[in-house]
Amino acid sequence: MNELEKKIEKWILKNGYPFEMKVAQAFKSEGFHVSQSILYKDIDLNKYREIDIIAHTNKFINGVWINLTYVVECKKSTDKPWVVFKNKDLFNLQSKRYKILGSKNSDKLISKISEAKRKDENLKFIFPSITECGYNVVTAFKESKDLAYSASKSLLNACNYLVEKSNNSNLKFCNIYIPVIIIEGILYESSLKDDGTLNLSEVNYSTIANTKSFDESASSILTIASSVKLNSFIKELRKNNDAFFGKFIELL
Repeated sequence: MNELEKKIEKWILKNGYPFEMKVAQAFKSEGFHVSQSILYKDIDLNKYREIDIIAHTNKFINGVWINLTYVVECKKSTDKPWVVFKNKDLFNLQSKRYKILGSKNSDKLISKISEAKRKDENLKFIFPSITECGYNVVTAFKESKDLAYSASKSLLNACNYLVEKSNNSNLKFCNIYIPVIIIEGILYESSLKDDGTLNLSEVNYSTIANTKSFDESASSILTIASSVKLNSFIKELRKNNDAFFGKFIELL
């Protein structure tokens, strides 16, 4: 490898591209259909941006494609852990305003699935529990721009764009979109104990609620996972998809 190639390799490693490739390969290894660098229009910036990874499994039932899709943002944060703040007593984390992101057909399908059936452990990434969600995620030791906040915001914008385009399409499909951020780094959850001291614990994944005042249709939940047990996490996602199709195929 010559000097120029060494510089290019160093730049690639610094910007996290190998991690994105690794995540895409892990999804592919679990049988997902995987796409990378898909463009969407960010309504906040009024310009096109990239979705790192879109991974889905599907079934063709009664002339309609049913797609369970993970919309994935990959972030390199090896020197700055992410922290999810939790408080189980918050009023907004007891609300029913949070909805699954998906096309109009998916809304009809999900409405047929009872709350009791959604609480299945093997469906926890498709139907995350609002009462177990955090209310915020931040990047530890941040000096300026918070990577956790910007990544969450852009990911949800991407999902909303996909929902809009699904609803405007003439194709026959039922799309469910599940937003996921996977960080190359360590993830923590933090909460306050009854005695006022801080509880801090490392986790493999967590969820946060994105709450918007007076905008129930836009309040949603996203999943954040660390790279520590990446393959196990993606295996769990595939298990969730298989369980969904296995349990609710009669509703499709």
